[in-house]
Amino acid sequence: MGRVVGDGACNFEVVDVAVDPKHQGKGLGRKVMEYIDHYLSSVALEGSYVSMIADEPAFYEKLGYKLVAPSCQGMTKKFKPRAR
Repeated sequence: MGRVVGDGACNFEVVDVAVDPKHQGKGLGRKVMEYIDHYLSSVALEGSYVSMIADEPAFYEKLGYKLVAPSCQGMTKKFKPRAR
C-alpha cells in the first residue's frame, strides 16, 4: 500500500508505503511506487515539490528519488494534545 497526501497540484508527500513482510522482496513495493509516480506525473505541476520520509533511502534512490541533505534537512515537531 502507499498514499500520497498534498494539495493536488504543487505539494505532495508520499507516505505509508508498506508491504507485508511475508511478501517483501517480490517487487510489490516497486509496483506501488510506480503507480504513485504515474499518478504524480499526471497531476503535479512543473516544479511541484514531492517529499517523503524514507526509512529505506536506497530503495527510493533506485526509483529516481534523491536525498536532499545537506542542502535541506527534514524536521519534525511533536505536539501534546491540548486540554479541552
